[in-house]
Formats: sequence, structure tokens, C-alpha cells
Amino acid sequence: MTLKHSVPSAPNQSIIQGQILKIEKGPEGIGNAWSVKVEVTQDVSGYANFANRYLGKEITILVHPEMKKAFHIQDKIKASIFFQGDERGGSFFLIGDKVEMI
Repeated sequence: MTLKHSVPSAPNQSIIQGQILKIEKGPEGIGNAWSVKVEVTQDVSGYANFANRYLGKEITILVHPEMKKAFHIQDKIKASIFFQGDERGGSFFLIGDKVEMI
């Protein structure tokens, strides 16, 4: 029997700009999950930019439940995100409350 080991994603961080297309409850009802169309990505010095491959596409960003800022569908945002997962999948997460309207 061969066990398959997953390889966690490399340290990464991206700054994206895009439009919120949908807002839903996060996994298991915790926090929120935003569907965002990525219009611009920026590198963060010293980190891989995993959002770059999603330019012009929709991604889901998980937002922690303590976030105090309110956003709505159609809002244009600038957000700092990171990807956590492995070669089988994962998710983008908002870094703290590093998001603003543009």
C-alpha cells in the first residue's frame, strides 16, 4: 500500500483588485465566502503570487467571522490574500481585515 503525501503550498501572498460577485456563508457557516472577479494582481515582496493565474477569473476568498467592515455585491475592492492548501486543492483567505473599497 502506497501512502500519498500532500505538499503544502509555498508561502504566498497577493494583493488583488476586483469586484465582489457573490457573498455567501463560509464553510460550516463560519465567516463569509466572497466570489470575486480578479481584475488586477500585485506581487508582495518575498512571496509567491498565486492569484496571478486567476487574472480575469473568479476566485472565492474566505473571510473570518470577526471582520467588522461591511461589503456588498458589486463592490470593487482591493484586498490582501493568501492561498492555503496543497496540490489537491485549497482556498484563498483574506489576511486580517486588509481590504478596502476602490
